[in-house]
Amino acid sequence: MGNESHHARIAGENLQGAAEELGKKRFSNVAFLSMRALEQMIEACASKEGLHFHENPRTAHKSRRDWLKTHYPDLASYWDRLWGIYGALGYGGKNGDRASEAEATVRRCLSELSRRENIAVTGL
Repeated sequence: MGNESHHARIAGENLQGAAEELGKKRFSNVAFLSMRALEQMIEACASKEGLHFHENPRTAHKSRRDWLKTHYPDLASYWDRLWGIYGALGYGGKNGDRASEAEATVRRCLSELSRRENIAVTGL
């Protein structure tokens, strides 16, 4: 079971990986890692409340989105945007503009969550 710093570290690694993959034009990886970075950041935030969504893999994805929507409804649109890009790039990965949008979107969302929850994330 990870704690706040553990999940924040992984979120930072995923964010860094997304940026590196964007530079290498591996666009489907950018979308995947961007989504994973956001999920790890939500895990970091929720762990402060004793919540660990990853313990229930079948419902973890939905639970993370629900947590974000409940705690920060103004940030839920970032999740939805990333999920749409992830779906589009996950099955072709040819659109660099969408990949750039994914990386920029997750960076904005992580920055905002980091500020609001007072959780440091490497790479922001």
